Amino acid sequence: MPDDLKTQSRPDIAQMKRDFVAACRILVSEGVSEAAFNVSCRIDAESWMTMPVTSPTLVTEDNIVTGLIKDGSANWKAHPAVYRERPDVGGVVHVHAPHVVAFSTINEEFRPVHHYGAPFHGLIATYESPGQTKSEDRAAEMARQLGQNRAIMQRGHGVITVGKDLKEAVLLMLFLEEAVKTTFLAQQMGKPKYLTPEQSKKITPQILKQRSQDKAWDHYVSKTKIRGYL
Repeated sequence: MPDDLKTQSRPDIAQMKRDFVAACRILVSEGVSEAAFNVSCRIDAESWMTMPVTSPTLVTEDNIVTGLIKDGSANWKAHPAVYRERPDVGGVVHVHAPHVVAFSTINEEFRPVHHYGAPFHGLIATYESPGQTKSEDRAAEMARQLGQNRAIMQRGHGVITVGKDLKEAVLLMLFLEEAVKTTFLAQQMGKPKYLTPEQSKKITPQILKQRSQDKAWDHYVSKTKIRGYL
């Protein structure tokens, strides 16, 4: 491979760390990170970066932790398990999003009522065993149950979203919380008109196209007022 192509293919670690800090600030700003929170992203096929055991507001480019996926993690066991199970996943977000956690307890399949719920139509798994992911076996089982879905709810505990990169995983988390909240509000007002699977399939590419993701990311970053990021 020519040297210039090798250089282009190398991940920009510095930019990935800047995006990582921005992701933490966004999740705090949008109110889904209280009580528990951990994020990570894949650097390449073998390595990943994640946060230290601290508040998301205290994550900096200097304290981000990097390591090998095969070595796992003493603190965030679900993340490397997902990367091993899903080579297509480049970012993992776990939070206790309040509306999604509440929804995980009612034994009802999610049906979207508006566009931002479309990407999750039929693509949310549920891990029925409550509590934290404290063992490698439990993490591996959760990753298997995630399957090819975009999210997995941990009943009465939290939720994980995955994306092609960390930005997408963050946006999907925000979209899912908004979607569940909007569905709940619609149900209080009357009998909702849910999107059909066919409608969701048509809408999803519009929501997840790169231009739309870039626009949404810049919007959320601007709200955090991270100095010099944009």
